[in-house]
Amino acid sequence: MFARLEQATWWLGAVFGLLHVAVALLALLPLLPGLHPRMASQRAGPASTAVLEPPGLLALNYGIQTPAVAIIAHLVYGAVLGALIEVG
Repeated sequence: MFARLEQATWWLGAVFGLLHVAVALLALLPLLPGLHPRMASQRAGPASTAVLEPPGLLALNYGIQTPAVAIIAHLVYGAVLGALIEVG
């Protein structure tokens, strides 16, 4: 995206980091129970041998620290990447 926009700045990298973490926390993590064979789900029922708790929306089932650290890490990584990359 930096190359397509022909610019790379720390704030643009941070925006890309926020977009990435939003997709991960809002769309991808809630899909895990349907994909992971050992993760509990709504449709598995009481006879399930699942041993992992599903992450839930924003991965809040694992505590508030999980989405907080994910957001901070994506922001920092995107900002550093945007600051260090040379376009053109």
